[in-house]
Amino acid sequence: MHGMEIDLEKVGDGIYRLDARGYMCPYPQIFTLKAIDKIENGSILEVLIDNPLSCENVPAVARKNGHEVLSIEKIGEGEYRISIRKRGGRIG
Repeated sequence: MHGMEIDLEKVGDGIYRLDARGYMCPYPQIFTLKAIDKIENGSILEVLIDNPLSCENVPAVARKNGHEVLSIEKIGEGEYRISIRKRGGRIG
């Protein structure tokens, strides 16, 4: 994973957007977990994807790590937005 920078931007108060379009599994899941690590508890991460398999895998990996999946929306032709709320008290 060396040298692959995640495309994370703050789009509002406590709202962040991760653009994982153009990537195939497992990269969207890996990027999602890295992005969640960088934001505050209670913040919302919107993950943009264009890989249908990621519609299942990204929410699954988020839930497995204790986060809350708020919604999965189709936002365009083959494009989706997954909204995840960061949960947890892991410090570090």
